[in-house]
Amino acid sequence: MSLLIESSMITGKGQVQIPAKIRHALGLNIGDEVTFKLVGEDKVEIEFIKKRPLTEFAGSLTKRKDFPGLDEEEKFARQLVAERAVIDYE
Repeated sequence: MSLLIESSMITGKGQVQIPAKIRHALGLNIGDEVTFKLVGEDKVEIEFIKKRPLTEFAGSLTKRKDFPGLDEEEKFARQLVAERAVIDYE
């Protein structure tokens, strides 16, 4: 990566805008996080944490059992609630 130097001003609210060239070079988007780490009396390290859409994680976990469907899940949940109500009533 080549050296890229840009600057930005601090606003009255203490906000800093990340220059467009830096955002584009790092592939930053709305919602990505910025972490500031004070590493000396006058030195700060900045780290960007990119948000990844959940669709990127699709299929990354092993499937333990087939999903029975919403109707079957609702029936199961109602059964659990009914069983706990009986236990609490006793």
